[in-house]
Amino acid sequence: MNQRTRTSLRARLSGPGALYVVIAVVFGIFVTSTLPGVRPEAGYNILLDGLLNNIAYELCAVLCFVRARRDPMFKMSWRFLAIGLALYGAGNIYWTLKVRGLDPEPWPTFADALWLSFYPFAFIALLLIVRDIADQLPLSVWFDGIIGGLAVAAIAAAFWSPLLVVTGGSNIAAVVTTMAYPLLDVLLLLVTIAVLALFHWKPPTGLWFMAIGLILFSVADAIYLFAANAETYLSGGINDGVWVLATLAIGFAPGWPDRPTGVTLPAWALLGIPVIATLAAVFLLVLDHERTLSPIAIALAAGTVIFALGRLIVTFREASVLADSHQLALTDELTDLPNRRAFYEQGQVMIDAAAHDGRNGAMLLLDLDRFKEVNDSLGHHAGDTLLKDVALRLTDTLHEDGDILARLGGDEFVVMLLDVDAPAATAVSDRIRAALAAPFALEGVTIRVDASVGISLFPWHGAEVTTLLRHADIAMYQAKAVRAGCRVYLADEDSNGGADRLRTLEELRVAIFERKLAVHYQPKVNAQTRAVSGVEALVRWDHPTRGLLPPIAFLPLAEDNGLMRELTVAVLEQSLDQVRTWREGGRELSVAVNLSASSLVDIELPEMIWKMLFDRDLPASTLELEITEDFLMGDRERARDILTQLRRLGVRVAVDDFGTGYSSLAYLKELPIDELKLDRSFVTPMSTDTRAAAIVTSTIDLAHSLGMTLVAEGVEDGDTAIQLAHSGCDEAQGFYFSKALPALDLETWLDAHDRDRMQASPAVAGSPT
Repeated sequence: MNQRTRTSLRARLSGPGALYVVIAVVFGIFVTSTLPGVRPEAGYNILLDGLLNNIAYELCAVLCFVRARRDPMFKMSWRFLAIGLALYGAGNIYWTLKVRGLDPEPWPTFADALWLSFYPFAFIALLLIVRDIADQLPLSVWFDGIIGGLAVAAIAAAFWSPLLVVTGGSNIAAVVTTMAYPLLDVLLLLVTIAVLALFHWKPPTGLWFMAIGLILFSVADAIYLFAANAETYLSGGINDGVWVLATLAIGFAPGWPDRPTGVTLPAWALLGIPVIATLAAVFLLVLDHERTLSPIAIALAAGTVIFALGRLIVTFREASVLADSHQLALTDELTDLPNRRAFYEQGQVMIDAAAHDGRNGAMLLLDLDRFKEVNDSLGHHAGDTLLKDVALRLTDTLHEDGDILARLGGDEFVVMLLDVDAPAATAVSDRIRAALAAPFALEGVTIRVDASVGISLFPWHGAEVTTLLRHADIAMYQAKAVRAGCRVYLADEDSNGGADRLRTLEELRVAIFERKLAVHYQPKVNAQTRAVSGVEALVRWDHPTRGLLPPIAFLPLAEDNGLMRELTVAVLEQSLDQVRTWREGGRELSVAVNLSASSLVDIELPEMIWKMLFDRDLPASTLELEITEDFLMGDRERARDILTQLRRLGVRVAVDDFGTGYSSLAYLKELPIDELKLDRSFVTPMSTDTRAAAIVTSTIDLAHSLGMTLVAEGVEDGDTAIQLAHSGCDEAQGFYFSKALPALDLETWLDAHDRDRMQASPAVAGSPT
């Protein structure tokens, strides 16, 4: 034997392993000695019954304590059980030392009190186990456990009733003590069977050992009652061995893994257990008319039948609840529409029935555009309200008997139609989108919702719900990509479009959160002096394989997937970081950043802007925020509150693309606006179009009369620049001066522009550099 083997063996023998070796030796010798014919002389043996028997009992208590320390589930229960075993062993020791030698032997004695004290601790242990699992069990399982336990107890009481007349005479204590053992055995059996039933007959392994031990106790007590009744009981007999084995089984109950063990019974078998128990109880009640049974057995049998009737009532109630639960499981909690599970069931039934009858149909998958921005800006409660309102409008729009309308989850809804082709399905889609076009009022905020719809047709695009849904999903994202509103599935577009879109979306998400978007800057030139004091930040995406992408290539993807808020924050942070770098290098530049639609209803925007400026030690005048007319008109009250807070910080506000929105000019006097940026559609043609020039001139006058500055966008030639200067325009932007440039390229352009401006004659107002 090598050193490692000796060390391992020594460790085992010095720990629990030594205890198991001692138990094996003690129990092996004593239990063998109780077998018939093994002992040379029948009766009490001081070594076997006086020493080994008592050692065996107390070893079981020690074993239970040791194993309880590493039990994963019912540690406290097993500790109570160990105390009960220790008291039971103490009773045997007391009987050996104080009672055995007396003649006549008194009955009952303090040893009986110690033996009987085992039962309360066993009951406590079982009740603690029940307490730990009680919240997980339906009422019917409790009834099954009680019915099974009562039936077993009734049978045991009927079996033991003839044996309860044991030597005791008129000694009340003797009679009570004699009856206590079988009665407590019956009650313990009742609780044990009930606990096993609570686990559906698959309890943790330790409970099986406990149940086996308690059943052996009952068997040993039965053997004792028979022998005592026949006056044939001798110490050292088989029943002493059974008592010891019972305590050993209980001692091994703790410390097992918490996984369930036992037979997995089918549902009919689980129901059959209380039925068989009830039939057995009825049999005992009938048998009592032929042969008088113990009143205890009759009471237990009657209790079994009563609880069986209660179980029947509970079964009806739970069946009703189960039916309601099934309905709830198929209903979307928020909108009361069928949910995804219900749609899969109902949709497949519709498809199969249509195929059987030779009919066709369509699946329309609807997704709300920019729904995440509503959640982020107004909160999830507002988002839930919006989904409810959308569900109501869809329900009102789709009222045909054969239609299926369901909510798949999030902001996705699905519609199934019968007897429609592609044009008819597209017409329904247009009707749905028209119904959703009217504004929604959410907590005092006016919200407009667009939707993208993908259409798949059956049987042409598939004959299963999953296939049709996948094809409709592809069509829906194609509709989003091209801003078509609605799209019918085309097999040619189903190569790897879905995978490519998901890959691009994840790459964009990473670029946003890791601040890897490219921000280019276009100078804003003073129309009179040609000085540059500010720039406009324009986002680009330097894709690793597709090169530099313009906003149109990825902004729709960000909008459709709720990334606009994060993207806006990223552009703000990167732009302000660059402004700080410029100011540290001596360039006093401000930056204008475009806000997304959700920003104007984001009540946290002013505080977020203030923190960005504070963290970079930048004055508020370095930042200008650009918004569009359409966004302003969406919810003027909320916009006024947010813009007013921004103005109080010192941040300037500009209206971008002015003149392109279909709105009243009333907001110009109501909202705190500093600057109008006239759209290029008016500026670019003004040198050749007198009407465009007149609009530009009147807009400049309007801005000045309201105390605002005016910036002309889209200046592409010198004549336009000169005409803007003569018209009193404040600032100009356009390719004539410079396109949007990366920060380093812009610095080079600024240096060259400043040199040329200093050298140029002041009279040459149209010179770009």
